[in-house]
Amino acid sequence: MSVKEKSGVPADVSLSSADGRLNVVFQWRADRFVQSVFVDGIHAGDSVDGDGETDWPPSPPIQQLSLEEIGGSAVILGVGAAGQGHWSISVEKAGDSSLKFDLACQCRGQAGSLGSTYQTSNSFGLSVSNGDFEAIEPGIVRAAADSNAPDPKNSGPNASTVRWTYQLDAT
Repeated sequence: MSVKEKSGVPADVSLSSADGRLNVVFQWRADRFVQSVFVDGIHAGDSVDGDGETDWPPSPPIQQLSLEEIGGSAVILGVGAAGQGHWSISVEKAGDSSLKFDLACQCRGQAGSLGSTYQTSNSFGLSVSNGDFEAIEPGIVRAAADSNAPDPKNSGPNASTVRWTYQLDAT
């Protein structure tokens, strides 16, 4: 786990699996944090992110991140906003070689496409469990949220909260 300071921009935030094989690094780019994933120190993929003009970007537009200790374990927590949505993310260790991602978007009105999108290289031992990923095109995968299943305890006539989770594994 680490937070790396940079002059004039938010610090990089990273978290490794319990055995250190899988590592996610969040780096500031333009107006949000983007993700890079490494397996055994080799670059395995990156999040596919939108820009400041996109109301429903391909991955959550996270603008604030922190590395916290919860229950004796390091956890990345973050929030962000775009268009009519407010996003949250948590990333935590799950098993020896895995990281669990838990995301949500509170939307006003009809949500656009919600999920997390990655450009990956299948040759570097990264797999997904505990989540529904679909191949969009060669090298691009997406964990799509079920926008038809809002969280009833956080829904109202003009807003709903949509949540999705997945786990990345070093294989």
